[in-house]
Amino acid sequence: MDVSKLLEKAREAAERRNYDYAIELYLQACKLSPDDAQARRELRAVENRMAKEKGTSFWAKAKTTALQAQIQGLMMAKKWDSAIEKSEEALKGDPGNVSLLMTLGRCCMNAGYKQSAIAIFEDIKTMGGGGNQKVLVEAMRELGWAYEADGKIQEALDAWQFVNKSVPGGDRDASVQIRNLSAKTMTKQIESAAVGGQRGAAARSTQTEQQKAEAARLDREKGMDIKTKDDLIAAINDCKADIAQRPDDARLYAKSGDFNKQGNDYDEAKKAYEQARAKDGNNPTWLFRLHDLEMWKMSNNLKALFAKVKAGDAGAREQYKKEHLAYLEYRLASFIDREKQYSTDGRIRFDLGCTYFDVAKEKNDKALYDQAIMRFQQTFRDPKYRNESGLRMGLGFAAKAQYELALKRFDETLAGLELKNEAWKNLVYAKADTFAKAGQKDDAKRCFLEIYEVDVSFKDVGKRIEELSSAQAAT
Repeated sequence: MDVSKLLEKAREAAERRNYDYAIELYLQACKLSPDDAQARRELRAVENRMAKEKGTSFWAKAKTTALQAQIQGLMMAKKWDSAIEKSEEALKGDPGNVSLLMTLGRCCMNAGYKQSAIAIFEDIKTMGGGGNQKVLVEAMRELGWAYEADGKIQEALDAWQFVNKSVPGGDRDASVQIRNLSAKTMTKQIESAAVGGQRGAAARSTQTEQQKAEAARLDREKGMDIKTKDDLIAAINDCKADIAQRPDDARLYAKSGDFNKQGNDYDEAKKAYEQARAKDGNNPTWLFRLHDLEMWKMSNNLKALFAKVKAGDAGAREQYKKEHLAYLEYRLASFIDREKQYSTDGRIRFDLGCTYFDVAKEKNDKALYDQAIMRFQQTFRDPKYRNESGLRMGLGFAAKAQYELALKRFDETLAGLELKNEAWKNLVYAKADTFAKAGQKDDAKRCFLEIYEVDVSFKDVGKRIEELSSAQAAT
């Protein structure tokens, strides 16, 4: 997308020293065109200028620290674009934070924004890793991968040579990459010579096929070109080849696990995730990836059991109930751990609230409803989770016979809705049901009729109106 006009406005604002406005314009440009390296470089320059002139406050750094936990949660969920936006938000208050810049660069690389990733890692290189040699080496390592992915073989070779020289006794990954990239350089030289000679057409054809193969590999890495079983096998083999070159990179094992899971191979996926955890034991991401795998397996088993229940298998019904509770309890334990690791992540808190709610409903446990309500009280403030949090919070209060609180929360949530959509219907139905439980039958009927007026087929609303009408006629 063309963001040139936005960039012009941002530059003008920066010239007027209206830094806050300039930064917002640059952030808009980066959101609309996430692989615009120039926009990111200019954004960072303005942020650094503002920090130099105004200084970095304690509160800005505190906010940055809080956002980092959210970023880790988004990365764990592979929500790269959201993680990028959060990283940029954090960098507004601390633009020289090399740890955040490394995170931003890696997120850009995972999202496929190579030019932005390269620009960010090059900035870290220019900064000398913020005076931290270890960070500088890691940035150069990432640059090596990024340059190679972008077809900049000589630049990649230079980056890996720096890494190799900086690590006492040399670096295994760097040595392998230097050898491979040197071979690629030689191949290109031979192909260039061949193009000018009698075998020119054949050389060009071979080069085109190589380019196609590399492009297909990159697509597989992003999951964009996996349509058949053969594609999936090729993607798994790509991972094996990468692991042979970078045996200590936990991300490669995790990627292999993802592909094996996609192929419904539970055992190989579990093995791969366990290897990722063994390589990077301090990163909780891999443990939660194992938890997700177990829940995926349990969910698949539940689907098979549910099909038997629908077919009328009486034995399957009890088994389904037992295994469904086991699934919910496993999920609850996992998300309690996740909340401890990522205490400020709204998505994790919301998912934990939903799981507490589901277990409370299954066990009819009022104490668990309280745990769910506590989470929803926090996520209710977030527009992304407001409607569902309000609904479940109200249902939780109603399950505890706290009808007044339930109705208050339903009304508060409904006040933010402008359309009579699915969310509106669910909330009004819950409100009507709560009125009915509280013995306020006229109010219950009035709410059910509100839904009936816009959707006569919604749930059992017609039946509920008939029951209330019959009860009124009998009195």
